[in-house]
Amino acid sequence: MIDAPLAYAFTAGAVATVNPCGFAMLPAYLSYFLGIEVPKGTEDDRRASVGTALLVGAAVSLGFLVVFGIVGTLVNAGVSSFIDYVKWATIAIGIGLVVLGIAMVRGYHLPFSTPRLDKGGRNRTLGSIFLFGVSYAIASISCTLPIFLVVVFGTLSRTNFASGLATFLAYGLGMAMVLVTLTVALALAKQSVVHSLKHAMRYVDKVAGGLLIVAGTYLVYYWIFNIATDYSSSTGSGPITFVEDLSARIASNIQGWGAGRVAVVLAVIIAVSAWYAFARRRDSARR
Repeated sequence: MIDAPLAYAFTAGAVATVNPCGFAMLPAYLSYFLGIEVPKGTEDDRRASVGTALLVGAAVSLGFLVVFGIVGTLVNAGVSSFIDYVKWATIAIGIGLVVLGIAMVRGYHLPFSTPRLDKGGRNRTLGSIFLFGVSYAIASISCTLPIFLVVVFGTLSRTNFASGLATFLAYGLGMAMVLVTLTVALALAKQSVVHSLKHAMRYVDKVAGGLLIVAGTYLVYYWIFNIATDYSSSTGSGPITFVEDLSARIASNIQGWGAGRVAVVLAVIIAVSAWYAFARRRDSARR
């Protein structure tokens, strides 16, 4: 019998995407996707772009959940010494984002392909997107792991394995639905820009690169400030205070809307997008 706070777990997962520690990874992820090469030019291409967004969002979500599942299991087993190194790992991730952003500004283009969406022979896979999800999780651990442990492993210890698994899935679903919805929205917006402005595509990589530089710089600054000061007693600095306030407001809104309402809205958006991307593909194949 499943006895678990599924609504709370779903809300906690949704809020995890906007946690203050890894908040910069959300625009970084969207910027990364903005720089991914997706088909463009026709109605079928637009559906392919949405299909790419669904796959990318799912891959990032999987990377996030794999890290939290492993780390949560280790911490629950009493192995937690590695948590002290998370801050340094996040700084390294921030530096990597800055380097990638500079490369994109200088002309580097992020390729992307899947067997269904690309027949051009490129070998880029979803692996890099999965690793971005891993990085997102590492940057978020310090802020979200305590809640994750209470929600998932607390349920597991109080009830049974089935309840713990259901809670983990509800947590993952909340986080995944937010990321997938944002990715699909960005895919549609990107295609609209490309259709409206014929020459806009050549600037997309530079814009995405610039946003990656900003996000990476903030991550480095945030954690160096955290390490160098007594953060618990400090009011922080301008950028940190602004981002944390923004993160808190978004999280508060998500919690205020309620798990059921958030789930319904996100599910409708994702379902319509999936239909748009895949259902008509069969009609095209029949012609």
